[in-house]
Formats: sequence, C-alpha cells, structure tokens
Amino acid sequence: MALVTTLAASQAPNGVQVNAVLPGATATPMTARAAANEEIMSYLERKQPLTEGMVRAQDVANAVSSLAGDRSRAITGQHIPVDGGWTVTQAT
Repeated sequence: MALVTTLAASQAPNGVQVNAVLPGATATPMTARAAANEEIMSYLERKQPLTEGMVRAQDVANAVSSLAGDRSRAITGQHIPVDGGWTVTQAT
C-alpha cells in the first residue's frame, strides 16, 4: 500500500495517476477447486455477502475500467477493494 501512495505522490505532478484494485476471492480457473468446496463457499458467502460467494472477473474489470476513464482524473493514491464486502464483514 505504501508503494501506491509513494508513487501517486511522486507522479501526480507529472499527471500520472496510481491506484490499486484489491480483488477479493474471484471466480477464475485458478479458484475452481475452492469453488467446488462447500465449506469454502459457505465461508465466502458470509465474507463476501454482496456477491454471495466469489467476485466475478468482470467485477474487477469494471473497477479497473472506471479508474482508467476520464471520470477518475482526480483519483490517485487509492486502494479500491472489489471484494463483495469482505473488508467490512465480521463473518468467521
């Protein structure tokens, strides 16, 4: 996180934005084994209630696309969680 903040501060005078997208557990071929495990999916449904399990790759792509557009010209140095609510839940 410090890297993003440092780069954002040093590159802002050059008109360069630096942000980080922080995906939660995301449905990909690499996570297919976890997705097949009922215990893991039950936990993810509690930790990522907005997505009722895994985040879709498109959810992450949408966040990146938003940051790459003109509407985000004043956003830099931010850490954007795309985690279905993981960072705000207390589920165990």
